Amino acid sequence: MSKGLLKSDLFPKEISPKDDAYHGSNKFIASEWWYFDAIFNNNYSLHVDFTTFTKNYKITSSAIEIYKNGKLEVKAIKRHLFKDVKLSKNYPFIKINDKKIMEFDLERYNKKGEWIYNFSNKIDNHHVDLNFIGTTKGWKFETDAESWAVALPKAKVKGELSINGKKIEVEGIGYHDHNWNSTISTVLYIWGWYWGKVSSEKMNFVWSYIKKTSNEGKFRGIINHDDKGFIYIDPNKIHFKTNKYIRSHGRKIPTNFVIRINDTFNSIPIKIDININVEESHFKSLLIFPYWRHHIKATGFMSIGDYKEEVNSTHIMECFRLF
Repeated sequence: MSKGLLKSDLFPKEISPKDDAYHGSNKFIASEWWYFDAIFNNNYSLHVDFTTFTKNYKITSSAIEIYKNGKLEVKAIKRHLFKDVKLSKNYPFIKINDKKIMEFDLERYNKKGEWIYNFSNKIDNHHVDLNFIGTTKGWKFETDAESWAVALPKAKVKGELSINGKKIEVEGIGYHDHNWNSTISTVLYIWGWYWGKVSSEKMNFVWSYIKKTSNEGKFRGIINHDDKGFIYIDPNKIHFKTNKYIRSHGRKIPTNFVIRINDTFNSIPIKIDININVEESHFKSLLIFPYWRHHIKATGFMSIGDYKEEVNSTHIMECFRLF
């Protein structure tokens, strides 16, 4: 498994807590955000985040979106003045008006190398208080045009939701990543994207397909094995297909995705065969552009060498279209 793959910006690298800290930017209206999602074992799921807009627009916002059976039940967004927010440039930490929103357990990391986060936020009459405990190694892509750190490709999640004052204990599987240096020009140079992840008991696969035009795209795929690291998949060894299109908000979008991989790493065969079906969709605008957050069902298998696991799980993925 990888311990830092090839020394190139085209390949993912290992990360440290500083990679998931606040970076800031001198670019015009650059955004930076921390994203978490989770699928719980009681039919609830959620997305929470915190976003900053830097340079001339000192604005921040936080969001709580809670789903039941894939259908949106709570959508709460709050904007904050940048002066009321405290961010660390050394490790993941966010505080708003003396209330900790996101905190990385630096002591556990220094002692045991564990990646553990608490995300706690209250907006209106809704509250989340969750611990994310990483089960596998994180990684990052970082270039002048793109900065993406996946600190928790897969995590155990446990805590409490409160919906209109009703408390709900939750437990499940989650994910966390962090993007920075993203601007409006970053978006305008692409046609759209698909992004998602698939987990089994001890394996995890994060993927993205960035479309430059309606017919041309670039696939990225990274497979993790718990406690053993990550492997970057050769894009030329990936078969990716979209099927079963529907019309939604003026766009034609797929509701079925097929991912097949037959690759090798250090002479070890890597095979993935996944079928993804969209079960529920939540449409909204990302900036001014159409965006769908899908709840999907993934089936198939993943294998590294002789080790193979079946996939039969629910996840969250994204579909973004510019045109």
